[in-house]
Amino acid sequence: MDSDQSSLHRRYVDLAARFKARWTFHQFLQGIQKFFVEADVGRYPSDFQEIHASLKTVADAFGGPVDERVAAQLDQAGRQLDQMAAILSAADARVSPSLLRQFFDRVKNFDDQILTQMVKFYLYTAIERGLSGDRLDKVDYLLTKLAEEPLPTGGLVSRDRTRLREIFEGFWGMFEGIVPDPGWLEERKAEMAEIRRGLGSVADLEHLNESQAVVRYRDLKQQLGRYLLHPELGIGVVETNLSIKNKIRQHFHLEEQKLLSDSQRIFELENKVAVDSELDQELTQFRRKFEEFERKQRTDNVKLEDLAYLRRQVEGLMPRLARPATAAEEDPSTDVTGRAGVDARGHDAILGPHWRELMDGLGGTDDNAPPKAVALAREIYHLRLEPREVIAYRRLNVTPEGDPETERFLLEAAALRLRMNQEAAEITELLDETAVTKDAPVFARARQTTKVVDEYVQRFGHFIDTSIQESLFAEAQQLQLLRMRLIRDYSGLWLLVNRPAT
Repeated sequence: MDSDQSSLHRRYVDLAARFKARWTFHQFLQGIQKFFVEADVGRYPSDFQEIHASLKTVADAFGGPVDERVAAQLDQAGRQLDQMAAILSAADARVSPSLLRQFFDRVKNFDDQILTQMVKFYLYTAIERGLSGDRLDKVDYLLTKLAEEPLPTGGLVSRDRTRLREIFEGFWGMFEGIVPDPGWLEERKAEMAEIRRGLGSVADLEHLNESQAVVRYRDLKQQLGRYLLHPELGIGVVETNLSIKNKIRQHFHLEEQKLLSDSQRIFELENKVAVDSELDQELTQFRRKFEEFERKQRTDNVKLEDLAYLRRQVEGLMPRLARPATAAEEDPSTDVTGRAGVDARGHDAILGPHWRELMDGLGGTDDNAPPKAVALAREIYHLRLEPREVIAYRRLNVTPEGDPETERFLLEAAALRLRMNQEAAEITELLDETAVTKDAPVFARARQTTKVVDEYVQRFGHFIDTSIQESLFAEAQQLQLLRMRLIRDYSGLWLLVNRPAT
């Protein structure tokens, strides 16, 4: 192969690599539009078939004599790819790092090649314009996703360092002629090592926030820019990322559960004590932030700053809403309705009919069918059960297993959801004056229900904490889902009962 043909071949290889990266990114954008209908990445022309045809013609031409037509075709393909890169780059500006993360967390059927091509898409842009801001955050996430391996017990570890070095050397090879100062590299590596060492003394999320370690680390990565891909730094970056993710994961659920419980306590106290205009405004702001927190929670997009902000709000509001407890509140032998005990038998007036509906419905199902299939079965679908609640029924009534207290509690919570949904439907259907004055009997029943539910929400925290302490993370996750379902229905009923008169 003569020098001209060799030069043209190198150009073809480069354009083919760029085509592959941009085609992969185009497919990613199509996936975003499919799975997140609210996402707006804009419409754009996609002439990939034409570009692919041009490159294939060039590839076929290398089987024989190469003439000036090949060079012209390469020039045309290069121009088309540059135009497509500009179009895709503009669409990428509409994709936040959070949305990219949600996509890969939701779509599981991808392999290392997709992640690799996604990184290359950003790096081709970074070669000319550098790497910073949102795009650096996206590359950082993709690199960590490429480098991590899940543990069977939960948590994440990085791949073998030899494999990681191969990955980063491949990416760093795209930046020609960039040689960092060795001393500067050592300083950055030392900073990351110091951050990882500091994580060892973190006892909870509050301590992590106060240490500012995450903020300092984010600033450090933004300073690295393209050097984030350097093998000497990239390995340290993903290892530090995983150390922080594991530390947050360790404490996040406990803090989240405590925060949710404290927030519900504030909503309960708000309804029991007199508030002035200033406190009312603060409570309105808190409720707005709490609803925003719940939305983020549904998309797994809660950040440390969100928890820290709500924690500060809770700590500021709680003392101002607290009041001396009544004798009934101080007596642990009575529940909020004045009866002893907290199970379905103790709350028979509240849970009884719905408990029996639950037992009758589950009693007629196939005990050998998968729990998910049972929960979705037509005859009991109206009960809106989760598979874990089907398992609870079987552990109590079919094949005794597990902790009876836990299993009965989960079924009681399911019965409470049935009652709340029934009462919410009754209130919603009221069209007469009682819907404003709240004189209808259903309002009194619903107020009693919300008091009982508040206790159940708090008790959920105990069962979740126990599961986490016993390293039963999958069980804790299922319990958290049930707790959130209870809170969601509780919030809907509470708003109906306590909305201001108009």
